[in-house]
Amino acid sequence: MTSDPFETVLDLEDTFYQEGHELGVQDGRRTGQIEGRLFGLEKGFDKYAIMGRLHGLSTIWSARLSSDSQTPESNHVDDIPRQSPTSDGEAQNGPSISVEASSPISRIPYNTRLEKHIRTLYALTEPASLSTDNTEDAVSDFDDRLKRAKGKVKIIEKVLEQDVTGDDAPARDDDLEMDFTSRGSQQARS
Repeated sequence: MTSDPFETVLDLEDTFYQEGHELGVQDGRRTGQIEGRLFGLEKGFDKYAIMGRLHGLSTIWSARLSSDSQTPESNHVDDIPRQSPTSDGEAQNGPSISVEASSPISRIPYNTRLEKHIRTLYALTEPASLSTDNTEDAVSDFDDRLKRAKGKVKIIEKVLEQDVTGDDAPARDDDLEMDFTSRGSQQARS
């Protein structure tokens, strides 16, 4: 049998298809890892930003809680460590956040239930206790703490009979999903 001289020309389409497929798989592996890492960093940042806002709410609420009517033996909210900037701009731990009498921020009447919820919210959102490991258990623990912290904010809102879920303050799930990136979060919501 003789070889067909047009066989290579007739198989040209299959050859190019196979070569293109192999190049696409290699490129997809490389870019898929890059895009996956970027997506993970973006989502991780969004979650930690939400947790930071909730932590800020717990700190402000603890500072607003009146200690006038507390009993001496009660654990009061002033024991919650707070951060304030020093003269050189660095943060220091200590009970330095307080609401002065002349402050435009109003005091919250003391309530033991409210104090307990604020303490729990603070403990759930404390940055030092949050893990940044990218393991299944660490992510699951973080998501659980975030969910519980959102619930605590809702409970505290009900006790205070105020809604802090306006444009600036998070509590509802929709309000907590903030846009920190212009492209990724906009596409996810569309």
